[in-house]
Amino acid sequence: MDYLNQQSATGLTDSHGENTPKKLKWPKLKGEEKRLKRPLSKRSGGPNTPGGKSKSAQNSIKHGGYALVPRSREEYVRFEQQVYGHLKPIGAVEEQLVSRIAFTLWRTGLIQRYVDEAHDAVETNEISHLQLACSLDFPFEARYQYLLNVNESEAVRQRRLAKFWATSCDDLSCADSVANLIAAGDERIREIYREGIDILGQTFVHQAMHEKFFYALDRVMYEARECRNSLGIKLSGSDDLTELVNYWIYRNSLKIAAARRQIREEQALRILCDPKIERALAGLDSALQRQLDVYWAIKEKDIETGRELQTRLLII
Repeated sequence: MDYLNQQSATGLTDSHGENTPKKLKWPKLKGEEKRLKRPLSKRSGGPNTPGGKSKSAQNSIKHGGYALVPRSREEYVRFEQQVYGHLKPIGAVEEQLVSRIAFTLWRTGLIQRYVDEAHDAVETNEISHLQLACSLDFPFEARYQYLLNVNESEAVRQRRLAKFWATSCDDLSCADSVANLIAAGDERIREIYREGIDILGQTFVHQAMHEKFFYALDRVMYEARECRNSLGIKLSGSDDLTELVNYWIYRNSLKIAAARRQIREEQALRILCDPKIERALAGLDSALQRQLDVYWAIKEKDIETGRELQTRLLII
């Protein structure tokens, strides 16, 4: 009888099938339990891509504010004495609190100095040619990117361009011996060749005053880069497009200068808005406020018991 009652309670069927079987349901696993159910080979072992690994490697890095060249011990002692002179602690407890306050202020100053020096360095550090090339959509091969940082004035580039134009475009191929596309490009060179010698030979050329000529020269130089005229074929044979790159830099000097300013502004903004620095300063400000609150509370009210003193010291 007991056995039958037990069968009925558990929902097991008898030989006549009077009771319907009950299916056992496994409890739903949470996210962490599901992960633990998977075999070790299928569990996440962290990032696999180089980019993910380099990013996760920075998880323990907070900021570089304390990585500066350490100042002398004497300088810190002088600063601490100034804080002591301002707060005027009496007794060992107040002196210990003032020592902590001075150290917190010193750390805040270190981070602020780090931000100031990094911000000032943005204006003097050289911008890499790779950054400039990406910002400008540089149309040449990577081996020519270094020319973006070659420190030459516009007048120097103009003299180089005048010499290149006079010596490289005076012996064009005959139109009958080349394809029609090359012949059309050479014809455009002939149309502006003499004008180019006159304009580029001047001491200083204001490009906006010769806008029509430079538009025509832009097309000639583009066709040379695409090997659609004899000039491009000649340069391609020598495997040296340096003069075409110099012309591109000469024509885009204002655009390059604007790109430099934009990159510097973005770098300065990243320094000033660095969340790691902001969290560090916020943490120090909060700690300093707690330390000052405890210090002035002790100043205004005598400590009566050791437990009260311990409670006050623990909150800082």
